[in-house]
Amino acid sequence: MIELNESFLIQLVNFFVMILFLNYFLFKPVMEIVDRRNKALKGLSTDAAKAAADAATFVKEYDDLAAEAKRATAAILIASRQAAAAEQDKILKDARARYAETVDAALVTIKADIKGAEAGLKGEAEKLSRDMATRLLGREAR
Repeated sequence: MIELNESFLIQLVNFFVMILFLNYFLFKPVMEIVDRRNKALKGLSTDAAKAAADAATFVKEYDDLAAEAKRATAAILIASRQAAAAEQDKILKDARARYAETVDAALVTIKADIKGAEAGLKGEAEKLSRDMATRLLGREAR
């Protein structure tokens, strides 16, 4: 059984002094350290969430820029192909026109050469005919 005497009162006072001592030197400093650590962890968690959101924004911006660059590249490529096709058509038309001019000029030259050859051959044929007639008749033909 518990006796209530002065020893109990001393132990009770000793207990409260120890509680105050431990509270002041142990519990409060440890709780302050735990609170600081919790605040730091919350701050880091907030910073990490903000960094993740920023990274997602940057990734979206990068994807948008990459898509725009692809569209611009495709447009440039299409325009270049159309310009090349137009240039090819122009070169082909010019080549065909020069070909037609060359053929026409050659035909004119050939026709002129043929007329000259015909005229020369007519003169030669007439001369040969006279020579043959002279030889056959033995006299000069008119």
